[in-house]
Amino acid sequence: MHIRIEAETRRGLRIIGEIPSIPLCRIEGYNGIGKTNAIKLLRLCTGDQPFTGNDHSWRTFRNQLKSARISVTDVHGAQKLEWALDPSRWPQVAEPLGDLIGEIRIDGRSARPRDITPLLSVHHVMAADTPVSVLSERLSTAQKRIQEWDAEVGRQRQEEVELALGDLQNRITDCAPSQLSRELTITSEAEKIAISLANQLKLARERVERLDRAVEISAQLTQVRGRGPEMDEKIAELAARLAELDQQRQKLDRQIKDASAQKHQNEKAENEFENAQKHLVRRDKALRTIQSHLQSLAASVGVEPSEDALAAARRDASQHLNRLLERQPRVNATPMLLSLIGSLTSSLENAEQAEHLGNEVLISSSQGGTDWTVTALREALQHREAVLREEAPSADAEQLTQEIEETRGRLGAIAQTEAALREVEAAQTALEKAEGRLLKATKGLPEQTARNLEDLMSNRAKLDQEARTVQADHARLTHARELLGGGKTEDALAAELVQLCREANVEVARLRKRREKEQAEFEELTRREAQAAQQATLAHRNSENRISRVTATARFLSQEPELSWLRRAFPKISSLPGLNVADQAQALTEVASAIDKARDSLASTYSSLRGMETALGRLESRIRQNSGETGTETPSDRAAKRWLADEVRQWFESEVVRTALFNGGTNVELDPDSLQLSWTAADGQTNERPLAAFSSGEQAFAYTQAQVARLDRDGNAATNRLIALDEFGSFIDAKNMSALASYLRGRQAQAPHDQVLVILPLEVSPAIASSNGTTNERVNALRQRGYFAEAFQL
Repeated sequence: MHIRIEAETRRGLRIIGEIPSIPLCRIEGYNGIGKTNAIKLLRLCTGDQPFTGNDHSWRTFRNQLKSARISVTDVHGAQKLEWALDPSRWPQVAEPLGDLIGEIRIDGRSARPRDITPLLSVHHVMAADTPVSVLSERLSTAQKRIQEWDAEVGRQRQEEVELALGDLQNRITDCAPSQLSRELTITSEAEKIAISLANQLKLARERVERLDRAVEISAQLTQVRGRGPEMDEKIAELAARLAELDQQRQKLDRQIKDASAQKHQNEKAENEFENAQKHLVRRDKALRTIQSHLQSLAASVGVEPSEDALAAARRDASQHLNRLLERQPRVNATPMLLSLIGSLTSSLENAEQAEHLGNEVLISSSQGGTDWTVTALREALQHREAVLREEAPSADAEQLTQEIEETRGRLGAIAQTEAALREVEAAQTALEKAEGRLLKATKGLPEQTARNLEDLMSNRAKLDQEARTVQADHARLTHARELLGGGKTEDALAAELVQLCREANVEVARLRKRREKEQAEFEELTRREAQAAQQATLAHRNSENRISRVTATARFLSQEPELSWLRRAFPKISSLPGLNVADQAQALTEVASAIDKARDSLASTYSSLRGMETALGRLESRIRQNSGETGTETPSDRAAKRWLADEVRQWFESEVVRTALFNGGTNVELDPDSLQLSWTAADGQTNERPLAAFSSGEQAFAYTQAQVARLDRDGNAATNRLIALDEFGSFIDAKNMSALASYLRGRQAQAPHDQVLVILPLEVSPAIASSNGTTNERVNALRQRGYFAEAFQL
């Protein structure tokens, strides 16, 4: 790959401007020319942070770099990578820059740091590294990878998975399948109780109706025995008087007929008189009929048949009806309210006893008022329940409805009576007109005949008026007599009373007391039955809603295309629609439990991952500072030590490293607690050595090979890698440098997209020129740029 760097700096910061496209490249140059700074800048561009743990150096580098533009070409997987850096946006502490690095483009298109990671990585291998520094860097790198993954992918992924699992669990929990069996049981029991109470109420109603009838018959019998003979005698007197008046009227009718049979002035006058007389008889008969009907209606409502009395009665009945209608919602709602309060109180009591939540605030006041705890709300509801039971009217809803209907019937009877009164008034008017017509008809008769007829008709009118009065009294008294005994005789009433008492199994003397007791029991049963019926209805509705929600949730989980992953994890979900609702509820409960465990596992996994990040940091600090154990060891600390021990084992699997460091020893292991290395020597003896003791520069060649080999084992490596081997001239002699060159050339076939950069201090004086002109090219490059680059070979 070919790298160009255009950097604008201040106060002495220098960065080389080009790294040519030489797979195995050697760069030599003056000290301070910016070779290492170029590698550090490239590491920043690929998401690394070379200044970790050294904030001072980082701030110096950041402040001295004004801007930079970097381009990388000849890379596998892309044509050109570009960065435009603005260090003023970088943080003051040494941490991965992420999106703050600046503007990134891949083949001219805008990109983000995560898009660079799979394409290019930069690795800086220092020859001065020791086992301690290498392992410290390994720990730091591992910690950084966890941090980066968590920041860029992990937290978002955790939130996405948690949200998906939470939504599913909430959907299942909202339909509460675990409650279905309980609600079905409650519904069944509530319906049984409602049916039982309905049957009891039916029997109680029959007993009360029988006792009511018996009390009514007893009262009628008392009335008949006390007032019946007197009323019968009066009715007989009125009937006799009516008969007498009818005889007198018949006699007058014959006299009028005889008088009108004398010679008239003309035939027309005779016919007119006869017709007027017939018309008067009809009107009189009609008036008497209507008056009898009026008296009967007035007697039935117990009101004087007058306009004022009827208006007052109608007004009183209307007011009474309104009062009854106002009571009706409260009477009807009380059982439902009592049922609701009972359900809430039961739940609150369970929370107090089973969950010990009595002092927990359930409702917080938003206006600075008193907060409601579980116990306080339960006590308030129980008090309200007691008040409702005391305020409940003695008459139940059924009795109230009956009273409303009776009042409406009374209003209707009063209206009929008022209509009858108006008919009587109209009939009286018609009668007066008929009398006037008859009187006018007499004018056409002879004078003497007319005077005789006028006297006869006057007498008949008086008889008619008296007859109407007597007939009205007779009708009113007859109706009252009928009401008094229900139209039955004393013997009939006594026989019926005996039969009713026998059926009710009660003595006549104890009839009223027994009726009061049965009535009280009936009212209590009525309230209980109404409450039980409403509870059964509510329970049925709740269970139906629950069934609907369970089946809908089962259908959703089994059919929703985006939940195929859930069906793979829990195959039973696919068969949910074919199960009965009880089995569906059981399966959903199992799914909810599995999701709950998955959420716990998810939280535990991410918590362990972040704990591992912290543990790696502590272990890295301990190795770097060569300090002993501090604080309580966590499971993450133990896991980090096991990981480090395994890393060391893999690192020292290289024969080159074992030869350089352990004289060909085998079974190299690290004790993560004491940081001691142990190995089996060629003679079979076990040797030990502190990890910090491997600090000599003589092992630089071995470290270099080991670290490059570690990069080769990285299964997640970027497609293109720049591997910079720095400061080797100070630690590796010519023999080992030649071996290093051979080793690096040998691995090129296995890593064709790697570019290895060996950075060396200046070894050739510019004044010396070789015969082939190589030195002159180096001299020209040194004069122009302060460094030269060429293929690495010895």
